[in-house]
Amino acid sequence: MKHILHSISKDRTFRANVVMVGGSFLANVGAYLYHLLMGRLLVPDDYGALQSLISLSNIFTVPLLTLNVVVTKFVASFVGRGEPEKISYLFHRLQKILLVVVFLGGFIFFVFSGTILTFLHIESWVNFLFLDIVLFFGLIATLNRATLQGLSNFVSLTVAQFIEAYGKLLLGFIAVTLGFRVTGAFGAFVLIAFVSYIYTAYVLKPYVSKKEKSTSVSIRSMGKYGLLSFFMTISMVSLYNTDVVLVRHFFSSYESGLYAALSVLGKIIFFGSAPVSVAMFPLVAEAHARGEKYHKIFLKSMLLILGIAGVATFLFSVYPTIALKILVGEKYLSAAPYLPAFSVFLSLCAVIYLLVNFFLSIQKVLPAYIIGAAAIAQIVLISLVHPNLSVVILISLSILSVLTVVFMTYYVAIAKS
Repeated sequence: MKHILHSISKDRTFRANVVMVGGSFLANVGAYLYHLLMGRLLVPDDYGALQSLISLSNIFTVPLLTLNVVVTKFVASFVGRGEPEKISYLFHRLQKILLVVVFLGGFIFFVFSGTILTFLHIESWVNFLFLDIVLFFGLIATLNRATLQGLSNFVSLTVAQFIEAYGKLLLGFIAVTLGFRVTGAFGAFVLIAFVSYIYTAYVLKPYVSKKEKSTSVSIRSMGKYGLLSFFMTISMVSLYNTDVVLVRHFFSSYESGLYAALSVLGKIIFFGSAPVSVAMFPLVAEAHARGEKYHKIFLKSMLLILGIAGVATFLFSVYPTIALKILVGEKYLSAAPYLPAFSVFLSLCAVIYLLVNFFLSIQKVLPAYIIGAAAIAQIVLISLVHPNLSVVILISLSILSVLTVVFMTYYVAIAKS
């Protein structure tokens, strides 16, 4: 037994996941305390509006997630091939490009603010201004976080998460208590996005302070990989966010508030297990760059995902009323009958997220088309058929079940080849 425990403690995959899962768990406690407080301090109508803004920000951060995947993949590959000088060169080149993109994209995004606010039935334009600023800092900070992830510096990543989670909790609580309602709750994101950027820039300084020149880093090859990453990422984000936005549009404010509460609890499962995928990605990319075997890394990660998601789904299914009462408050208890099925839906999202990260780490193209079709099917079916919340959840659950089977079949084919 002692030998087994020693072997496990020396396993790089295990150590990476201990840092990411453990650290992210502490950060997620802060993140969900934020949602807990907002759920209790805001009425269902305001809480539904807040969750719609957050879900919208998640959808519009797809370029950020794509950038994260691309930079992490290439930095991890440079580490795997022993080419640290290319990391600094890549960082500074992308930083210049992103500054231009940030200002142009922010202006275009703000021009269409009126249309989106009308669609979501949100009155205050200030909330959209905050969203624009959050995305501004988010794009710049993503380059920092992705470089840290590619370097497998998981400790600094979790510290950044900790700052963001507890910063939003503190500032959001103060703002809502002072009577700023949705504007105050969402405005907390702005200042914390800036603070997180400053921290990650400071940590990265020793790695990228020297501007190394290299002509062997192909921006064109990064662009091709980025296109693949974009389609897979936007599809993945759509699968666990678009339903919230569509429910906000098609249902009453009260029902959208109940669904928002379900989304908060369900995402405990998704984001609670997501650090496993974050840790796996650079490890598989490194091994792939070296020509080493990487399937054990994936399988260990899958076991961790199933363990975390399975336990959470069991608890939410057996004790839905208690979970809702503790985590979002008594006024959302009407959502209890929907929680078991919704928990399974988000558990499958966690599994799909791991598979998506695996396919991206070894540059497989076919899954992009498959998950894209699944995301479109979810939007179309919910838009056409939405008599009640149960049907909305059933549609998402059915699509994710089929997608899981297809992706696992494709993985088995890769493993055998």
